[in-house]
Amino acid sequence: MTTETVIEKVRAEIGPLNAQAEQAVLATFKLMQNAARFDMPSFLQDMEFVGQNITLEEYIALPREERRRYLDGAEKPNQAWIAKKLSHLQASWMMVADGQIVLRGASMQDYPEDEDFLKLCERTGKYPFIFFHPLVHAIEENSGWHETIQPGDVYATLNLTLANDSNRLALVADVDTGSLNSFCDLDLLKRNRMIEILPHQSEHNAQHLSRPYMCFTKRITLELADENGKKHQARVTIFCVQDWQYSSFVTVNPTRNFLLGRQVLLELRPRLTLDFAARSTEVRFSINVA
Repeated sequence: MTTETVIEKVRAEIGPLNAQAEQAVLATFKLMQNAARFDMPSFLQDMEFVGQNITLEEYIALPREERRRYLDGAEKPNQAWIAKKLSHLQASWMMVADGQIVLRGASMQDYPEDEDFLKLCERTGKYPFIFFHPLVHAIEENSGWHETIQPGDVYATLNLTLANDSNRLALVADVDTGSLNSFCDLDLLKRNRMIEILPHQSEHNAQHLSRPYMCFTKRITLELADENGKKHQARVTIFCVQDWQYSSFVTVNPTRNFLLGRQVLLELRPRLTLDFAARSTEVRFSINVA
């Protein structure tokens, strides 16, 4: 979480801050970061990160394969360090520059927006290594509403809309409560101008059903409508998978283009009614009475 994000969250909770109040919030934030370092077990303090970061400009200039080698070259020799840091900090992801964790998050909802990531690069003067906890990509295949390759089997679905400043994309997503995060077809999003892969953005590899895939991490606005047509929105993080049509994400359901995980549902907090007779999903939201 960046200092700018901290200020924004505090403003949202208590209202406008004057300059003195902002300085107090930032000072408290820095003290908490330092305390976290001092509380770290000695076996973690003794371990050192192996590898050097390059600048944002140097990273952008690298060909695609060189980018992969650069990121893989940091992950492989530091696997024990990465695993222990993520576990101790209870982080889903972290960014490392010059051997120091410069940003981390408890969930993918804490992942920075594109502009915040660029500010981080500017502040540190480096392009950080990005590491994810293995459970971020963990998926348990469930049964639901879309027909699968298994006779008589269906996959529960949910109508949703992705939105940006100029475009909207309506999708029928497979709902998978066995997956924390959400995954989508990268090419589909690009064709519909829902996302743009910027020159500085890195791809990373993961596995699904023991098969590797490459993906980008993006923030996007996701919208659910209730039974009355009222729209409920949230800013969410999704994994945009390359070569989706050849990936294991379509092994069970060849028509799938979006896998909706728990994190979005926990953020929007709808009440879903699954009708197995009609093979339909009803969406309701609680009414807040003042």
